[in-house]
Amino acid sequence: MTVDTGATSGPAVLQESRRSVLVRRVASSWRGARPALLGYLACKVMGIAWLAMKSAGGDTSLSTSLGYVWDAQWYLGIAQNGYGHADLVPGYGGGPAGRWQDLAFFPLYPGVVRAFGEILPMGAVGTALLITCVSSFVAAWGIHALGTALHGARAGLLLVLLWGLLPQAFIQSMAYPEAMFTALSAWALYALVTRRLIPASLLAVAAGLTRPLGVAVVAAVVVTAVLASPRGRRTLAAVLIAPLGLLGYVVWVGWCMGRPTGYFDVQRDWNTRVDFGQSVVQAVSRVAAGHVSAVEQVSVLIVIAGLVLLWTLLSSRPPAAVVVFTLVLVAMAVGVSGFVQIKPRFLLPGFTLLLPAATALAKARPVSVAVTLVALAGVSLTYGAYFVTSGYTP
Repeated sequence: MTVDTGATSGPAVLQESRRSVLVRRVASSWRGARPALLGYLACKVMGIAWLAMKSAGGDTSLSTSLGYVWDAQWYLGIAQNGYGHADLVPGYGGGPAGRWQDLAFFPLYPGVVRAFGEILPMGAVGTALLITCVSSFVAAWGIHALGTALHGARAGLLLVLLWGLLPQAFIQSMAYPEAMFTALSAWALYALVTRRLIPASLLAVAAGLTRPLGVAVVAAVVVTAVLASPRGRRTLAAVLIAPLGLLGYVVWVGWCMGRPTGYFDVQRDWNTRVDFGQSVVQAVSRVAAGHVSAVEQVSVLIVIAGLVLLWTLLSSRPPAAVVVFTLVLVAMAVGVSGFVQIKPRFLLPGFTLLLPAATALAKARPVSVAVTLVALAGVSLTYGAYFVTSGYTP
């Protein structure tokens, strides 16, 4: 006669227990986020309906305007044909002739579009727009989770609505990786503030494969890990894992180009370089002189507002992860050369800039909240429709 001591079933029971705890946490987070997601859905439907109405009768369909413009063409090209495409250009910004190569664009978003394009019967553009849509809702869920963890459910709800009503919120519906990157960033920051280093580092790997701005997520993970436990195993693991996506892609591009600086050479051909905000200062000067378009004027205002919000955020003393992520993201968005019209797009994942506004609105009267959201909706709809229908590309 043998007696089952339960020794072999112990690990299985423990694993099952952890799995059930995880399921309960996800279900609880989902239930709490439903009002925010419904509010975000209303923002998204309103924005797309407005764009559709403004685009009606034009030469370009709404799906083309949202899914096959500027950088989106490069991402779709990678999704359909892989890397290896380049456009010869006579000169850019007065510079010498060069080549724009698709190696400047990170692989996760087009890779996901390619994978789902194999099984979804809607073409590359439709698949890309669907993935962006789903990513934006995952981002809204993560933003709510972080806002709730830091300042309560009401602030989490308002944080999502503010992000959904940004003037550049229409980019959340375009075939760009910003929504996917925001989702990865939001959940990585949530993992950090809830002391889950390894999940945060894995999300940082994915973020580093999505946008160059992934360095902001990597930096947040590394700094948080070191501050939490300078000599712990988990700290070492997080520090080693987090940069793998970003560094891996940079190394791969260097290998493709045949030199270690290959990725930076590709970016230089695109006239992308650190200029410490010189391009923004020049844009402000042009706006002050009154010789620019309405889009450029609003873009400059968005950048200035972002800097003001950054100062307000830092004054509120948020967690280190939020500080590092936001500082690095804003520094890259503002301190790298490029047209000022694309700066709002780079600031879009910086939802943490809205934390002070969300916490202030959470304490305000319902009438004040309603007036603020309606005003933001008006600005967002007007700017988005003008940007898309006027042929500008972020």
